[in-house]
Amino acid sequence: MEEEEFFRLLTPQSLVQIDERIAEEKAFKKAEKQAHEEGEEEELAAHEEEEPKPNPKFEAGKKLPLSLKDLFPVEYTSKPLEDFDEFYDTQKTFVVVGKDMTIYRFSATNAVYLLSPFNPLRRGALYVLVHPLFSALIIITIIINCAFMAMTEVPAGWIEYVFTGVYTLEAMIKITARGFIINNFTYLRDPWNWLDFAVISLAYFETCIIQPLNLTEDGLGNLAALRTFRVLRALKTVAVIPGLKTIVGALLEAVRRLRDVMILTVFMLSIFALVGMQLYMGTLRQKCVTFANFTYDNSTEGNDTLKSFDEAWYEWAMDTENWKKIEGTGEFLICGNASGAGECPSEYICINDTHTNPDFNFTHFDNFGTALLCTFRLMTQDFWENLYQITLRAEGPYHSAYFVIVILLGSFYLVNLILAIVAMSYDETQKQDQADADEEAEERKKAKRIHAIQQTMHDELREDYHEYLEEKMSQAKSQSDTSLSDHENADKISLRSNKPDENGQFLSVMKKGSINGSRMDIEKKSHDGEICHPHGGKHVDPRDMMVLKSLLAHAEGHRNSRHSVMSDYLPFEEEEEPLKDRLYKRFCSWTCCPCYLKFQEIVGLIVLDAFVDLFITICILANTAFMAADQHPKSPELTEILQNGNYVFTAIFASEAFLKLIALSPMHYFRDGWNCFDFLIVFLSFLEMALDGVSGLSVLRSFRLLRVFKLARSWQTLNMLIRIVAGTMGALGNLIFVLAIVVFIFAVMGQQLFRDGYIAEYGDDMPRWSFTDFLHSFMIIFRVLCGEWIQSMWGCTNANGPICVPFFLLTYVIGNLVVLNLFLALLLNSFGAESLSGGESEEDKEPNKLSEAIDRFKRFGRWVKVKVIVCLKVKMKAKPKANEREPSPRVNGKETIPDGEATFSNGTLIEMQTKFDDDEISVQGDVDLVDNHSPDKSTTIVVEDEKKAEDITRPNSRASPRESLSSNSHHSMSDDDTKLSLTKVDADGEPEINEVKVTYANYPDDCFCKICRRKCPCCIRFENTKWGKKAWKIRCLAYALVEHKYFETFIITMILASSIALAIEDVYLEERPTLEQILQITDKFFTTVFIIEMFIKWTAFGFKKYFTDAWCWLDFVIVGISIVMLVFELLGMEKVGAIKAMRTLRALRPLRAVSRWEGMRVVVNALIKAIPSIANVMMVCLIFWLIFGIVGVQFFAGKFYKCVDEDGNKLSVNITKNKFECLEKNYTWINSKINFDDVLMSYLALFQVATYKGWIEVMNDAIDSKEIDEQPEREVNVYMYLYFVFFIIFGSFFTLNLFIGVIIENFNQQKKKAGGSLEMFMTEDQKKYYKAMKRMAAKSPQKSIPRPGNIIMGWIFDAVTNQKFDIGIMIIIMLNMLTMALEHYKQSQMFTTILNHVNMSFIIIFTVECVLKLIGLRHFYFKFPWNIFDFVVVVLSILGEIVSVALSDVMDQFLVSPTLLRVVRVFRVGRVLRLVKSAKGIRTLLFSLAVSLPALFNIALLLFLVMFIYATFGMSFFMHVKHQYGIDDCFNFETFFRSMIYLFQMCTSAGWDGALAGITNEEDCIKETVRFDNGTTIYSDCGNYKAGVMFLTSYLVISFLVVVNMYIAVILENFSQATEDVQQGLTSDEFDLFYEKWEKFDPEATKFIQLSQLSDFVDYLEEPLRLPKPNHFMLVKLDIPICEDDKVYCRDILDALTKNFLGTSDTPGEIDVNEVDKDKEKIEYHVTSSTLMRQKEHYAARVIQKAWRRYRNEKGNLPSPPPYDMVISKESDMVTSKESDMATSKDSKDTATTIHEDTASTKSVKSDTSTKQTAGSSIDVHIEIPESEITEETAMLSPENRTVELRADSDVVA
Repeated sequence: MEEEEFFRLLTPQSLVQIDERIAEEKAFKKAEKQAHEEGEEEELAAHEEEEPKPNPKFEAGKKLPLSLKDLFPVEYTSKPLEDFDEFYDTQKTFVVVGKDMTIYRFSATNAVYLLSPFNPLRRGALYVLVHPLFSALIIITIIINCAFMAMTEVPAGWIEYVFTGVYTLEAMIKITARGFIINNFTYLRDPWNWLDFAVISLAYFETCIIQPLNLTEDGLGNLAALRTFRVLRALKTVAVIPGLKTIVGALLEAVRRLRDVMILTVFMLSIFALVGMQLYMGTLRQKCVTFANFTYDNSTEGNDTLKSFDEAWYEWAMDTENWKKIEGTGEFLICGNASGAGECPSEYICINDTHTNPDFNFTHFDNFGTALLCTFRLMTQDFWENLYQITLRAEGPYHSAYFVIVILLGSFYLVNLILAIVAMSYDETQKQDQADADEEAEERKKAKRIHAIQQTMHDELREDYHEYLEEKMSQAKSQSDTSLSDHENADKISLRSNKPDENGQFLSVMKKGSINGSRMDIEKKSHDGEICHPHGGKHVDPRDMMVLKSLLAHAEGHRNSRHSVMSDYLPFEEEEEPLKDRLYKRFCSWTCCPCYLKFQEIVGLIVLDAFVDLFITICILANTAFMAADQHPKSPELTEILQNGNYVFTAIFASEAFLKLIALSPMHYFRDGWNCFDFLIVFLSFLEMALDGVSGLSVLRSFRLLRVFKLARSWQTLNMLIRIVAGTMGALGNLIFVLAIVVFIFAVMGQQLFRDGYIAEYGDDMPRWSFTDFLHSFMIIFRVLCGEWIQSMWGCTNANGPICVPFFLLTYVIGNLVVLNLFLALLLNSFGAESLSGGESEEDKEPNKLSEAIDRFKRFGRWVKVKVIVCLKVKMKAKPKANEREPSPRVNGKETIPDGEATFSNGTLIEMQTKFDDDEISVQGDVDLVDNHSPDKSTTIVVEDEKKAEDITRPNSRASPRESLSSNSHHSMSDDDTKLSLTKVDADGEPEINEVKVTYANYPDDCFCKICRRKCPCCIRFENTKWGKKAWKIRCLAYALVEHKYFETFIITMILASSIALAIEDVYLEERPTLEQILQITDKFFTTVFIIEMFIKWTAFGFKKYFTDAWCWLDFVIVGISIVMLVFELLGMEKVGAIKAMRTLRALRPLRAVSRWEGMRVVVNALIKAIPSIANVMMVCLIFWLIFGIVGVQFFAGKFYKCVDEDGNKLSVNITKNKFECLEKNYTWINSKINFDDVLMSYLALFQVATYKGWIEVMNDAIDSKEIDEQPEREVNVYMYLYFVFFIIFGSFFTLNLFIGVIIENFNQQKKKAGGSLEMFMTEDQKKYYKAMKRMAAKSPQKSIPRPGNIIMGWIFDAVTNQKFDIGIMIIIMLNMLTMALEHYKQSQMFTTILNHVNMSFIIIFTVECVLKLIGLRHFYFKFPWNIFDFVVVVLSILGEIVSVALSDVMDQFLVSPTLLRVVRVFRVGRVLRLVKSAKGIRTLLFSLAVSLPALFNIALLLFLVMFIYATFGMSFFMHVKHQYGIDDCFNFETFFRSMIYLFQMCTSAGWDGALAGITNEEDCIKETVRFDNGTTIYSDCGNYKAGVMFLTSYLVISFLVVVNMYIAVILENFSQATEDVQQGLTSDEFDLFYEKWEKFDPEATKFIQLSQLSDFVDYLEEPLRLPKPNHFMLVKLDIPICEDDKVYCRDILDALTKNFLGTSDTPGEIDVNEVDKDKEKIEYHVTSSTLMRQKEHYAARVIQKAWRRYRNEKGNLPSPPPYDMVISKESDMVTSKESDMATSKDSKDTATTIHEDTASTKSVKSDTSTKQTAGSSIDVHIEIPESEITEETAMLSPENRTVELRADSDVVA
């Protein structure tokens, strides 16, 4: 029945029912509308329900839910069914369920106006459409089509027609089945189909119109652009493959969310571009021109016209042949005339205003477009070092400030915001998917539970049946033959009748749900049988048997419908085992003779031992080392050693695998994944040996490297990493697929669009990075994904024009910013979830054998130590016999020998005893310190205690047993005391006692350590002598000095001063001998100061405390180096090389500032805590890279050599084929600087590839390489690109991004720890409220500016304070920005004039604004920082105009042009953002930036410190390095400032390959420093290879991988925090707006407003705090306190509104925000009532008035009652009487029904008894509102609040 109810076939009757439901719906809506117009609000509200939504389970494209799969009748597959989603009841739709249980939804209207849902043609189309093979066929077609599109040679034309035909057929089927466009669920209502339709239409447009008419020649141009869209077909795969939709969903969601970031990015970049234009317009045109060969010929011979000198020079200067080129590149040298700018070589002069800019004329700030492109390039950090360097060469080093700001704000902040948003949207999509998956899992569980119930029933029935059979058999034996045969016949009948009938159903099939019932029946019957037939079941009814067997058959799911003769008695068959298990049993279980089993056990003991594991691990490491020892050139001996080593290790691993196989037996062996992995490696090793001679199989050698991964078994981090990678593979598979689709689409698009342009432009001289074929296109797109787009774009634009710019930008934004960031988000996501939790549980499951082996060694070491100690003790005591005599007490160690000597059986007791002594003393000391506050007293007590302790526990004392026992008890006593005293203190509510601080503050530690005092009593005697006391006083003085607050300040000043002194020692120092002498003296002075500081600290703290502090150790090392330096200087040995190197270690001095600077210490501590995990990740990175490195060595060792001519140009293969020819022809055979000749070199090469710096050269060498000693040929080995692609994916995307993962994970861990106990004990709602209260406490209302009395000034005041005025000014600022963007280099005179006039008008507008504000706001104008800023800008603009008009020449001398200040005005937009409602997203972004600033500042400081130290190191090592490669006259290590500029560039890893080449250059240079007699010196300008590599790689790891990633982590963290705040709670922004609005109601900032204003005020507020009118009852419900004089306090209102917004009506009791209470104490705050109380009083007053009127009517002539507004308050003597506004003569009906909207107009009144005629005694009235009289206003009150108690005069109440 259920099946029939849920799934119903679509019939004409169904359509009629749908029409009826639609008509009903329309009628209802019409009625609703009428009711709404007539104003029947109440009725309407009753009908209002939530908008119905489609059921997500039945969404089109999803699979049928599990719970329904069982119910679904198979015969309904691919047939139209009535829609089972209730949402579509009133819509004309139907569903079809495909064979794979996918739901498809269609429109039930006629398709294309012709085909009804019952039309056979449409039915056929439906059947085809929902068939899984149909989509498979389409996917295969798309893939084949994509392959054809990727081909360079266009295949035969008919192939295109085939594909078009297939797609047309698909579209026709879809249109036939769905309809075209009019209704929902038709063909064009699905966005994926738009794509198809466009592609097909274009194909027909091309085939039918363009080709026949030959329009291509008439000007339709290149059709490739149109045909390129065919590539989008690849996207169709997304619509078909299920997992992709999640990823694409996340991508689309991310793109939607990126809207705000995009707006912010464009805005920020525009500002940076405008600033760049104002600063650098035209500056990059400065070139060096030679004047060496310039001659001026002023004779007229041969010249028709005589040129002037200027004309001739201009023509010469503009000729590019005369410009200086940079060696190695085709670019011209840029120079500048500013101080510190790049200089020209001799015989060259720097001229500006040339006709070209760098990089094909793309890199310049001459107009807004290119300036914007330059800032975008800076933001994406692509080849930005080039722009940075040429700009600083042209303008001087101080302009680096501009780049620092753009990189920090633009690049680090905005790019990582994009990452944060993508990560968040992925996270949410993931959560949604997770929820769906959980739901499905829940359904599966239910299904399993039902199945389990059925199974148990089945089992129970089976047992019953077996019992019955056994019983029957036994009876059969005891009975006669005849009866047996009868029974047999009966059984045969019953069993025979149990065969299925022709329908395949059993005769006695029961209804679903009756299984339990029948089971009960059987039990019941059997019991009845027992009662009736005491002899047992002799006479069994065949019908019972039938019931039983049919029931079993049903429970088994008709499994035993085929019966053999045997199964007549055994209808239950065992469940079949899975094939895998059967194969395991057949082939892998070895059951052999007992001898073999014994042998197996012995082998198991050996091979499964922990030591064997340790041995194997060592072998793995050794094997890795052997593989890493491969190099070029390799001696025969080394080759032999490596080969033999390989054989040995292969044998070891093979024997391990074999022995394990024997020990575990294959069945268990192959169940462990690691064992399978081992086995595979052994198999591959043997395969490699067998195929040793075969060429081209060297790849097999690389498989040996996989042995490294065996380490993961015992190395937790590697294991975790592999788990993470494996875990993300599912989602990553989808993501990589999407990435592949994106790359493919862009690659093919690029190939189709730009190929012809490249061939036309470059011909045979094709650049390596081009779109000529698919592989090259793919590599360009891959390079863009890696973040390098600008250089490829220049090449493309050169060939194809500006169309390349949008193509590359789009590729970058989609590929890199969105898809690649999604990759990173996914990694971070899985990292966070997996990292720590997974690791530990694994470890718990399986004991780590490696640690067990190491533990054994430790235990052995301890045992040896004990034995040695015991031997020594025995030797020292001259009585060994005493020790041998009694074995038993020695083990215990508590008893003593008559001799009185304590005995020791093992080392532990000795240790314990000394430990006890120490503990006892220190504990007592601590307790005393806690108890006694006077320092002197505690000192003496400690000393006494210690003396006692000495007496008791001194080992040499001849103490009797009793004494030693007392010492024991004394110890335990003191221990207990400690516990007691400490618990006492804890109980007082102190959170934690830090004893160190207590002792620290009072006095220094003792002079001598405890061991000295115990061993040497004279120490104690010395302490008590005169000298001892003097020494103690000196120590106390030193202690006081060190603890003094100015001591640290002085030391910090000294550290900073010494750091500055280090920075001054630059290349020019020798030219300034006086400065050099001063620096030498100051250096000695600083050294002396630091030595004295160290001695003072030693005196104060004692050695123990000093040397147990890590920061003190740092100080000690640095001071120690200084002392050694001093000594050597005095000995005159300062010129020795080693001493010089040591001298550079002074650069570490600034590190000492870290411990003394709070902000930096926090960051460093966080870093130090992260060091273990960072080091772990580093190790894992190195392992990953090692594998790629060894493979690289195998591929490329010795193959990067090439033959070059004297200019260093590589020769072609035609000239020289190999090394011998090269040397014969007198060319040079050289190796590339970066190569793969050994593993260390390959690490360096891979590091360059992973950071994308210098990687192009490495890849070029690799793809050109042939065999060893052969001349490389261009792109002969082009598929080697794939090696680098794989390395970048695994070695760079994965491993380098793990750094961010680790750091973020670390942040979160620390945040959890530092979260504080307070937030641990709060619910989510309470936390939100608590945060809101904390924010609220920080704000308070400001006094508003008083409106001036003068009428005109009043008008001006109103105008300038109006929001519209602000927005108007904002629009003008934007227009001003627009006019600035129109400026460009060399604009026409007319254009300049117009712009000047426009600018003038803007200046006038801004001046008028300034004057108006000054008039309106008077001196309050300067109260706002923005106004001061405006004022300065206006004054400077006016001055600038005056100066430029009067003295146009002087303007060039101005450092800052006024136009630049106008650019800065743009930041005023920030003010308007607060007023724009829709800008909330952008506000969030800025808010998160504001929140992160303090942390980012600390990190920036740390980065600065690192740069400072490295700059001083760089100056001392590489000061005189020759200017070549990346080192030139502007970027070098000669002065401190240049070093800093260079290091800043490299902290983003930019250009470090050039710097490395420069500082490691050891060949082409002066080897020795030469000093001449005349005092001049020519320094050696060689680099240092080892120092250079160490210097740069360590700097990159620290800055680029750690500190910059901390920056990213902070941004991600704060952004997610800010978004959370905005989504959940209230930000401080909302509170600011609240107080802004408050100013209007409370101009004097009294913090109170009248109750009468409350309703207007809450209506005037902005969302989300606003309560729109009518809001009277909301205010009543909020129960806001009312103070004296009917005033309401601002914080109370804000608190109530906050609670209302957060929905936390019950305030958590334990949250107490002190600030608010303190605030209330400061002002007069006396609560007299509340809005709720006031409402109750109103109601009570009206009840009394009613009663009074009734009473008066009955009694006759009495005076009028008190008016309605005179409410009788609860305490009648509380408030004074006031006049009422309301007329007293209102009749009772009016009074009862009137509800005052304005609560505040009611005044609290004291009823004066003298005015009353009838005075009587006072009584208490208790009024309860009856249910029948609950009106609208009382309904708002909760039931318990409906009771009103008040006191009134008895005579008033009838």
